[in-house]
Amino acid sequence: MKRRTAWGLAAIVAIALLAGYQTTEATDQKGQTNMGIHYVEIVTKDVEAQIAAMEKGQVLSFGEPVADLGLARVAETPSGSLVGVRAPLAEHEAPIVRTYFEVENIAKAIEEAKATGAMVAYPPTQQGDTGTWAIYILGDAQIGLWQK
Repeated sequence: MKRRTAWGLAAIVAIALLAGYQTTEATDQKGQTNMGIHYVEIVTKDVEAQIAAMEKGQVLSFGEPVADLGLARVAETPSGSLVGVRAPLAEHEAPIVRTYFEVENIAKAIEEAKATGAMVAYPPTQQGDTGTWAIYILGDAQIGLWQK
C-alpha cells in the first residue's frame, strides 16, 4: 500500500509541476530555449487506480488507450501538456514516472546529453503521428525528449 501511495504522490507532484509550464518553445533575450514539458508518462501495474485518483483529484479526463503511446490513456492538462498512464510493456519494465521535455531538434539534444555523459536508452524514434521521442539515462534518472 505504501508503494501505491508513493507512486500516486509522484504522479500528483508531476501534474502539479505541469501547471506552470508551457509547451511552446521560445527563446529568451540570451537566445536560450525555454524547454516545456510535452508529456508525462506514468508506467504502473494498476492503470485504472491511478487514473481514478487523478481524475478525482486533478480535474483531468483520460481518453481511450492510444496505440502509438503503448496503449496509454492520455489526458491534457490546462497548460496543454499531456499525461499518459499505461501498464508496463514488458515484464522487465519497472513502474516509473518519466517526463518528456519538448525540444526543437531532438538529434542535437540527444547528442548534447551524450556529451555530458548520459547513456542513450532509446535513440530518436518516430512514434506514429505523435512525434519523435528519445530517452536518456544520466545517473539514476531517466529523461525523455520529444519533438513534434
